[in-house]
Amino acid sequence: MPSRRLVELLSRALLDSALRDRLFAAPEAVARAFDFGPEETRLIERLDRQRFEQYVAALRSP
Repeated sequence: MPSRRLVELLSRALLDSALRDRLFAAPEAVARAFDFGPEETRLIERLDRQRFEQYVAALRSP
C-alpha cells in the first residue's frame, strides 16, 4: 500500500501539469526531492503516463 506522502504527491500531480511532467521525465529525481525510499521510488518509476493522463482527463470531464 502506498504511503500517505506518495498519495499526496500523485494527487498533486493529477492537478499540476508541471509536476506531472517532472514526475514522468525524471521519476528518480522527484522521488529524491520528496525523500522517498526505494520502494516508493520503484512505484513512481512504474507509473504509466498514458493511464495517468486518462485519470486527469476523467477528472476534467463534466
